[in-house]
Amino acid sequence: MTDPSEEQARIYEERAEAYDALISAEDADGELERALERVVSIDGAVIADVGAGTGRIARTIGARAQKVHLVDRAGPMLEVARRRLEAQGGVDFEIHLADARALPLGDASCDAAIAGWVFGHFRHWMPEGWRLEVDAALAEMRRVVRPGGTLVVIETLGTGHEAPRKHEALDEYFEHLERAHGMARSWIRTDYAFEDVERAANVCGSFFGDALADRIRRERWARVPECTAVFASSRGES
Repeated sequence: MTDPSEEQARIYEERAEAYDALISAEDADGELERALERVVSIDGAVIADVGAGTGRIARTIGARAQKVHLVDRAGPMLEVARRRLEAQGGVDFEIHLADARALPLGDASCDAAIAGWVFGHFRHWMPEGWRLEVDAALAEMRRVVRPGGTLVVIETLGTGHEAPRKHEALDEYFEHLERAHGMARSWIRTDYAFEDVERAANVCGSFFGDALADRIRRERWARVPECTAVFASSRGES
């Protein structure tokens, strides 16, 4: 039986360009930047982008930051991020090939740490020990953030959903973020916008499955609804 974490890692290693085509269509209305503005002092900040992927967080807010450290364990994803950020210009960034649970950054070296769509995978990959893994990753984020800085975790509340969905496993993880780590939750729409219905079905279907692709075609969605949670907390003085 294939280890789900290894299968997901293989996707990120082998399909970085396809993944980037997906996330480049996401958040058509720019809601994510506005949501981050409400919890992070972005301007002039040093930011750790944890599980950076192809750089969607850095591409969204990096031009306003002093510097963004992109950390990911998939080299091909980071190479796409590097290329996209260089083409975009105006972002001071550094690439780090590393795991979220062992960030290659100094203590209190960042003003904020943002983990976008990362730790929810732990809930599926490690059904018995996911809490310890999430705790370890958040401890690393807390370590690299200065006292008074901000920790942010961004997670899906459902692609193809116009309101937040219920999901037993992820809801358990979300409750852990809130109760064990004191993170406050808000949610936004991060809809995808494609040039036509067939493009939407093909791109979304390749990552989210045939059922969503079929629904996109049935609903005639060139704009695919999506809900996203934003969890935030301040790093204490201790």
